[in-house]
Amino acid sequence: MFLRCLLVPTAPGLDPTRRLDAALRLGRRLHAHIGVAFIAPGPELVLAELAGTAPVSSATIAAIKEGMRAAAAEGRAALQAWCARESVPFMPAVERLDATFATWTELSGDVERVLTLAGRVNDLVLVDRPDPARPFTGRALDTALFSVGRPALMIGETVPHDLLDHVVIAWNGSLEVTRLIGQSIALLHAAGRVTVLQARTERAEEAKAADLCAYLRWHGIVAEARTVTVGEGMSVGAAILDAAERWGASLLALGAYTHSRVREFLLGGVTRHVIETARMPVLMAH
Repeated sequence: MFLRCLLVPTAPGLDPTRRLDAALRLGRRLHAHIGVAFIAPGPELVLAELAGTAPVSSATIAAIKEGMRAAAAEGRAALQAWCARESVPFMPAVERLDATFATWTELSGDVERVLTLAGRVNDLVLVDRPDPARPFTGRALDTALFSVGRPALMIGETVPHDLLDHVVIAWNGSLEVTRLIGQSIALLHAAGRVTVLQARTERAEEAKAADLCAYLRWHGIVAEARTVTVGEGMSVGAAILDAAERWGASLLALGAYTHSRVREFLLGGVTRHVIETARMPVLMAH
């Protein structure tokens, strides 16, 4: 499976530069193109949020539409400037399958619905780590994980120069991480180094890291199996992140929410810890 279509969703007031940088570094390694989807709420959604707080008139609707047009124009201009800086073709007339270029699409409507449909016709969705001050970021990650059916790449505080220099897979034999590996074989093929990390827990013997390494070898991917001990008072998520950072991982691959999301919210869990604290990019699938 080739990863040819990288989707970077954005919205009014968001700066997608870090995700664009990550997409470009992946795109040039994987010969993929970058699709930027500008998602803005339609006037009806904005009006619904304003219900009861301001009078609705034709002038109000016109002002909302004009504001969205201005935000879209600003976003498009920013993307064109980024493309010029990075020597990335913008909206080329001829779209070669083996070339990296950027396209711009403007979409309107509810984030969950719009991003679900857009994500399903792409290979990878790049999202920001959720920021409570920017609701779009949390909604985009939730949608990418639970609705799209494609892997999601969450970009944290840093974007390594080579995201595929050292990929660490957090392996527990779950359905979620199994799906992620199946959908990311092309990415793993391009990695300079792959390590399969397994945390020592009471279920560690049921799904051995060495077994996954043997499977990957049949696909031409040489991976090293390593285990980590979860120290007393340390969570599994913290142990995984600590090991990945110590081993110089450029990217962590993780099955997301192998327990129910409600349980993770109430009791804590690996996915929740990683989402809240990871500085490196994290590749996830549910």
